[in-house]
Amino acid sequence: MARQRATVAVAAAVIAVVAPLTLPAVSRASSAPSRGRYVVYWDQNEEEDSLSQPAGKLGTLIPPWDPNGQLCIVPDHSGRFVVGYNPTLESQHNPGSKKPLKAPPVGEALYDRHGKFTGKTLFVPGPYKLPGQKVGSDIPPDAGKQPPEYNSNGTFTGCVFDRRGNLFAADLGTAQGDFPSPDDGRLIEWFAPDYRNACVVIGPTTDGDGPHHVDGHGGLRQPGDLALDANGDLMVPEAGVANGIVPAGRVQRIDHTSLPARAADCPGNLYPPDRLRVSTFFQGSLNLLPFPLAIARDPTCNCWAIGSTIGDPAIAWFDDQGQQRTDRPVVPGQAVADIGSDPNGWNPFGIAFAPDGTLYFVDIHLHCDPGLTNCGPTTKGGRVLMVTFTNGQPGTPTPISTGLDFPTSATVCVPGTQTCPSPR
Repeated sequence: MARQRATVAVAAAVIAVVAPLTLPAVSRASSAPSRGRYVVYWDQNEEEDSLSQPAGKLGTLIPPWDPNGQLCIVPDHSGRFVVGYNPTLESQHNPGSKKPLKAPPVGEALYDRHGKFTGKTLFVPGPYKLPGQKVGSDIPPDAGKQPPEYNSNGTFTGCVFDRRGNLFAADLGTAQGDFPSPDDGRLIEWFAPDYRNACVVIGPTTDGDGPHHVDGHGGLRQPGDLALDANGDLMVPEAGVANGIVPAGRVQRIDHTSLPARAADCPGNLYPPDRLRVSTFFQGSLNLLPFPLAIARDPTCNCWAIGSTIGDPAIAWFDDQGQQRTDRPVVPGQAVADIGSDPNGWNPFGIAFAPDGTLYFVDIHLHCDPGLTNCGPTTKGGRVLMVTFTNGQPGTPTPISTGLDFPTSATVCVPGTQTCPSPR
């Protein structure tokens, strides 16, 4: 669900792509993680925040600007990272709306290890750009908006780097919290080492805009945060819908050997769909994780946790074959009929685990109109919650950050295994 925004005038200042993103030669950090230390990151209201543990120190990695999705660290030990972005609107009452606009208006932005924008953006080339910009993407502006806005037709919510260093990102298309979820979501790939070339791996196949059928039909149904399994296969949560307003999302597994390895595998920025080998890892139901938008690996059981924004339970555990681990207690949630009724309830979007098994998840804190329409985050109602375990039993989720607007993802970085971004 892209952030709900209102009208805003387009700022004159823009930031353009100045050079291809190239991985430099960086000395490899020690492979031994620092004992007990890790950093949790999350996005909210167009900024990126962090928590350093075990010190319990909260920080801001990217001050208010335009971050709008999952943070993924470049696997070169430089500490650089990418995060999706959309232009921030004045209606968000956020100083980010006064800052220069990146070019093109929707994409993935590359930051250095201290949260400074490098000037480089990743996107699918196309004709759509704001006045004064020299590069455009294939995501069109919102219909009927003048000056043009880029809020509702594309948002890069999830991301992950594969073993080759290629970057994958989930574009949720026009999904804005209504049911049924539109089938115009996409899976995009950029190729290492320079990330200049983009590939639409999965996307709409009919109707829509341009040769990529942007916002057409036949693509993913509201894809969420991404993950990689031990074999290198791609794990893609997809909210989906069936039987009217009854959600029935799933998590898809894409065989890594069937994914494009280089730009030459993707003529015209479109990957031939018959080359992909896709299987359903988990199929949701009304009674079990009907709206899955996040998946993360639990290091204490070598198994998966899947989070559902709607439904009770909210988080459950699964083995590598996608079967529920009934020996692992679940984290309770809200039934579909109860969305927004409990101010102390939670609606998980992103989830992540610390090395010791501590679970972190972002609560987007939904409210909906009757019939599950116009579902969206409660203003300043979002939170980041922590769950610790005793003898395998999850404790009550504890807030570590509150009063957030539209948090969508959580990422954990362990010093020694990665170079963790941190503000100066």
